[in-house]
Amino acid sequence: MSTPALIGVAAFRGRYTARRIQFGEDPQVLVPLLRRIWTDTFGRDTDAMAAALQAHDWWSIAINPKPRRWDQQPPLPGLGHPAGNGTIRRGSLRENLDGALGWLYLLHLDQRRLVVYEATAHGRWLRHSAHHLDPVEDLFVTAPALDDGGPEATVCTVCGAVDEIDHVEVPSMAGYGYDTLTSCTRCGSSVATDPMFGDHLVRQPWPPHTPTTGDATGGTR
Repeated sequence: MSTPALIGVAAFRGRYTARRIQFGEDPQVLVPLLRRIWTDTFGRDTDAMAAALQAHDWWSIAINPKPRRWDQQPPLPGLGHPAGNGTIRRGSLRENLDGALGWLYLLHLDQRRLVVYEATAHGRWLRHSAHHLDPVEDLFVTAPALDDGGPEATVCTVCGAVDEIDHVEVPSMAGYGYDTLTSCTRCGSSVATDPMFGDHLVRQPWPPHTPTTGDATGGTR
């Protein structure tokens, strides 16, 4: 179901600039769409994509928007239906929300990453998920259920482990948001996040190195 959302760029210490999407979508819809726009419309130029998205408010984001009789501005191919220039929003992840916002999508330009926040019932932003614009860079991905009605599975892209994931989340020492650690219990690959410095990803070797001679440390006798 569409709900108003914000899309913008992350700044220092939890601040951001953003534009409103009147008919926003949840991450299952909008994240793949933004990845396609990043690739097809902007040739993986994250700065150019961010500048274009922040030039307008939006009725909706679409890769192939069709002209509509009631639009005051023509659609922008590869982007969507603009809703006027308006004023860019300057906010903070610690702000108290008013209005009917549902989602906040923030681009981290230097990391080519999209972090999604969900508006809570208490009017605050809660981190929902983080996604690399290039899905090959994601450490953990969600796979569809094997049978109708079954749960989706989380898969480690290093070793292929399915639902062998530990996740820890604690209030951040930065004073806002949360620090998280998500790790694969099979291979030990992990991604740690905090609201100030972003993600730190570790991909462990797989299959693990097995000494061919000597003791367990790989030394010879």
